[in-house]
Amino acid sequence: MNRLVFKPYRSISDQVFEFLKERIVTSDIRPGSRLLQAKLAEELQVSRMPIREAFHRLQQAGFVERVPQGGVRVSPLSAQTINEVLGIRGILEAYAIELACDGITPDDLMELKLILRRARELTDSTSVDRETKIKKLFELNTRLHDLIYRATGNAHLIKLIGDLKDLVLRMRAMSVRKDSSWLQTWQDHGQLVDCLERRDKEEAVRIMKAHIANAAYFTLLTAEQDEGEASQGGPGEADGRDDG
Repeated sequence: MNRLVFKPYRSISDQVFEFLKERIVTSDIRPGSRLLQAKLAEELQVSRMPIREAFHRLQQAGFVERVPQGGVRVSPLSAQTINEVLGIRGILEAYAIELACDGITPDDLMELKLILRRARELTDSTSVDRETKIKKLFELNTRLHDLIYRATGNAHLIKLIGDLKDLVLRMRAMSVRKDSSWLQTWQDHGQLVDCLERRDKEEAVRIMKAHIANAAYFTLLTAEQDEGEASQGGPGEADGRDDG
């Protein structure tokens, strides 16, 4: 597990919560993984109290669920949740790309093209290991979409998209774990940037809708794989009883 460097001006429980949430959202901790207070307290070098408080908040937010053996387990994303959330996202993103065709600036386009170039270099590279590729492609993907949101100039739309952020990021992290998604995803992104440059709203909306449909397909594939692993014992992180 990645190291957590505590900041003195924030509560330990807040930092543990944010640390674990980020690991879950980015799929560093996979669905079905079991988390135990004692093990985490030892790894993070804190008492059990902030771990217990973080577990409670993660459970309230739907990221984890209690298990009879003790501790908590990262909640899987159901096919229904994936389809519902990405259905809403498809509508919001289609409107966003339409607005962005009007609001995009030359500097925005330059940054988008830089993101595309870096993504292509990553996918073509034979010297970068797979996990590093996944992490960096996830980050570039998020940067590209965030830049499109910003170009809309619509604060209310940005807020609506932000309300779905954690779920969308979690699904994005799932979809990028399918190597077969990389080529399709960045081909879609390249076409979107081309539409933005030409300010072709109709084509941009069409491609964005297809892009979200592709994202749903790859996310569902990963969800099925995670469900299969969980049913066979899963990627659990610890055994033994814990008071949760």
